[in-house]
Amino acid sequence: MPFARQVSIGRVALIQFPEAEAGKLVVITDVVSPSAALVDFPGQTRRVVSFKRMALTDFTVEIPRLAKKAVLKKAIEEADVEAKFAKSGWGQKLAKRAAKAAMTDFDRYQAAAQKMKRSSQVRRAFNALKKSAK
Repeated sequence: MPFARQVSIGRVALIQFPEAEAGKLVVITDVVSPSAALVDFPGQTRRVVSFKRMALTDFTVEIPRLAKKAVLKKAIEEADVEAKFAKSGWGQKLAKRAAKAAMTDFDRYQAAAQKMKRSSQVRRAFNALKKSAK
């Protein structure tokens, strides 16, 4: 099966590491070598990033090669890339991970108590169904 996400000008990618940049979206503006691309995004500096450090997403924006910041910003706003990524399963998973990392001890306690309560209700319902099936 061929690859579904191919490197191209305007492809949106997610930076995976280093930790300081992990989770940031970028747009490929030019391919500089078989192993690296020039990336840019509003609010970030234009830089060369290795393909090993980023994961390609399904989203693309229509931009020319080496687009200026203003053109890039307009294309991103028109395509609504950030909102679409946040609604995707991948974006939701990253948001849940970030929310869980930001939890306090009390939040973790409340989550554990809710989980025990929900498990108890499921167990009671399952046992009642099992009893009625006999």
